[in-house]
Amino acid sequence: MRAVVFHEYGAPQDVMKLACGRDVPEPKRDEVLVKIESSSINAADMHMVRANYLIIRLVLGWFKPANKNRTLGMDLAGTIQATGKDVEGFQVGDAVVADVRKSFGGAFGEYAVVRASHLVKKPDGVSFGQAATVPISGQAAMMGLLLCDIKPGDRVLVNGASGGVGSFGVKLAKALGAHVTAMCSAEKADVVKSWGADEVVDYKTTSAQDLRRNSYDAVFDTACFESPSRFEGVLKDNGRYVLVGGSFYKMLRLKAFGRWYGRGAQQFKTLTQEVEVTANIERVLEMIARGEIEPAIERSVSLAGVPSAIQSLERRTVVGKIVVNNQK
Repeated sequence: MRAVVFHEYGAPQDVMKLACGRDVPEPKRDEVLVKIESSSINAADMHMVRANYLIIRLVLGWFKPANKNRTLGMDLAGTIQATGKDVEGFQVGDAVVADVRKSFGGAFGEYAVVRASHLVKKPDGVSFGQAATVPISGQAAMMGLLLCDIKPGDRVLVNGASGGVGSFGVKLAKALGAHVTAMCSAEKADVVKSWGADEVVDYKTTSAQDLRRNSYDAVFDTACFESPSRFEGVLKDNGRYVLVGGSFYKMLRLKAFGRWYGRGAQQFKTLTQEVEVTANIERVLEMIARGEIEPAIERSVSLAGVPSAIQSLERRTVVGKIVVNNQK
């Protein structure tokens, strides 16, 4: 089979390559073999190939990945080709979706083995490309908005609204009946507005402190590189702040000290808290199948285009999601 592999840390286009003739893996007793139709690009791929955080080197290898031909790709959509003897509820031919972060990737190839407990069946009305955007970005957005406890009519501020998680944040918040203010660059404002945002704020010219005080029921932050406390003033006294993406270290700090970030009954949370993943994937897929939301897919690339797509993510030029189509 073909797969995109990397053998050392560095710039995606320098250290990643499309390898041919690799062995198709065999499923263990509780696993299935999936023929991958689509996957998508995520920030986790960018961080892992660069080894941006100490924990990545501790897990994958200090100087280079221990598996010298490691395959990234954190989410996938495809069809089951074989099942282990202990697998129940799934059979050959089922169209499935999976989050494979616990295996540290594997979706940027033509086949992957996945634990059955990580699988979700793909609804008929959802394409493989649409489904591949959900396991990481879609479910993270759903998880975050559930923590935001959004009710119809709530005013929600989405920071980093033009990214993969941010695009789902805008669309899901609107589907839940919220009034959405999106923060992104002016260059991406028209696209974000087309997703349903009621207002768009250019973060380059307007900071969180410039926004009207006590005006938001929730802040959904997908791009935190400063202190979350800068949003304390714009939240209502009982407002909820949820950190979904940005600096990993900011997430750890918020998890440990979140209770001291806000005032009064305000809540400051992060996605490192335990929330069921597969249930959120199913919920987002069903919303897509019912036509309530549509994933914001900027473009589709082939396996060979994965390194340059990850580099686009690094440059912050991507609006929405990039899907990897194995049929290309």
